[in-house]
Amino acid sequence: MSKRPGKRRVLAWLAVFIVLPEGVWFTASLRSGFREKSLSNLSLEPLLVALSSIAVFVMWFLVARRGLRPSVGFILLIILSAAALALQRFVPGLRE
Repeated sequence: MSKRPGKRRVLAWLAVFIVLPEGVWFTASLRSGFREKSLSNLSLEPLLVALSSIAVFVMWFLVARRGLRPSVGFILLIILSAAALALQRFVPGLRE
């Protein structure tokens, strides 16, 4: 019974790690009107954001010995969101 709340907490953190950076990327894309973004960019950039979010979460989960601390999670989420925004803004459109 004691493992269930811990498992739910881990899954909740994983969901936040995927949804927040993806939401930042999508919001930035909507604000720019998807200008200079090809179909390749619109498929690869969200995939790259999701994979990097999962990789950072897995590394944090493996390193955390005393449990997932919220302060570290918030800092990592800020960094991932900034990376997603930078990816949307500064990666030029790929040619089809």
